[in-house]
Amino acid sequence: MIGLGRNALRNLSVKALSQALDRACRLVVVVASAPVLGERAFGRFVFASTVTSLLALGTDLGTGVWTTRELARRQDEGGRIVTVGLALRAAAALPYGLAVAAVACFVVRGEERTAMALMGVAALANAFVDHVGAVLRGHERFPAEARLNGSRALLTAGAGLAALSLGRSLTWICVALAAASVASCVHGLTVLYLLYPRPSPGRAGAAPFDRQLAISALRESLPIWFAGLVSLLYFKVDTVFLRFLAGDAELGAYGAAYKFFEGSMILPSVVLSVTFPGLARIKGDPSARQALEHRLGAVLLGLGLVVGSACLLGGSTLIGIVFGAGFGRAVASLRVLALGLPLLYLNFGLTHFLLARDRGRATLWLAVATLAFNLALDLALIPRSLGPGAAWATVLSELGLTLGCFGALRWMAPAAPLRSARAGPRTDQRAA
Repeated sequence: MIGLGRNALRNLSVKALSQALDRACRLVVVVASAPVLGERAFGRFVFASTVTSLLALGTDLGTGVWTTRELARRQDEGGRIVTVGLALRAAAALPYGLAVAAVACFVVRGEERTAMALMGVAALANAFVDHVGAVLRGHERFPAEARLNGSRALLTAGAGLAALSLGRSLTWICVALAAASVASCVHGLTVLYLLYPRPSPGRAGAAPFDRQLAISALRESLPIWFAGLVSLLYFKVDTVFLRFLAGDAELGAYGAAYKFFEGSMILPSVVLSVTFPGLARIKGDPSARQALEHRLGAVLLGLGLVVGSACLLGGSTLIGIVFGAGFGRAVASLRVLALGLPLLYLNFGLTHFLLARDRGRATLWLAVATLAFNLALDLALIPRSLGPGAAWATVLSELGLTLGCFGALRWMAPAAPLRSARAGPRTDQRAA
């Protein structure tokens, strides 16, 4: 497909199947819950899941992509790298919990307060599952990651559908999703323990927490984390604006359209998950790097054009089949979002190219600029056009990000060579 060889194509297929299953199961739960909950309660569900997802990114600290990249470059130090990554993420879980509690206590009320707390548990558990996936990707153990994601997907779908059939309420669906996420987290940590069994104290092979490595890791990973945080804010901030400027019903309609836009991200995500370790390894070979980047860019743009055309031409049919006639207002937003899908797919590749070149700070500044541009567009367009206005803000922001990435890749000087492991690692990540 992109000149990566049979093994890479096999990994791509495995990753695609697991990601497709994960997204499909989540979509099934969302689709089933929308008519049961109704537009207003569904809007509250979207708000709770969005806020907790935003806060959960704070537990990453850039360690996810950093772990994948560093393991791809020097697997012989895997124990130290994995220990540091997990310790940093665990340390960040406390302020995350306090933030979720603050939102639940002071921002929302009643059933929505319970939903916020439960979705907070689910988001934290999923963050640790994702970190285990980052470790497996660093070792290019894509079948193992596929099994982990597949089991989480099936648990999510099974628990969610059971809750909707038994309780038919916002609280029940949130309880089910939290329970499924916690069970998946236990599974993921078990997989990680089997990969890196903890030796008894004092025994050779132990990988104690390396404070110097942690400091070096944070120095490199924090710009990547900030970029990921800002990128997620950019993707999710329209949800907050719509809720307070237009109400829960309008948010529910836009949320239905955005599920297609968001769900389609599985394709570029799969391609970059499989190819990113290779991009990181060939950083010092400009000719090989450029050849791979050009092929990946062409593939991503082509996929975006195909998916965008399907959403543009078949938007009404897709919304009607998946969400029902009650969500007809979502069609206009989906057609606008479809115009941005080719840019979105291409931007996945461009930002990963920067990260593979150790350009975390460049992605940070681009993300900040994109968020500022998006905020201005949301304030200008949402009061006037509601959901479609938010969609146009997203499309125009993606165009700005594309131009910025091309400029950064073309004009920025090559990054400094990698330092030795003892001097401290370099780090990378995007959002996601």
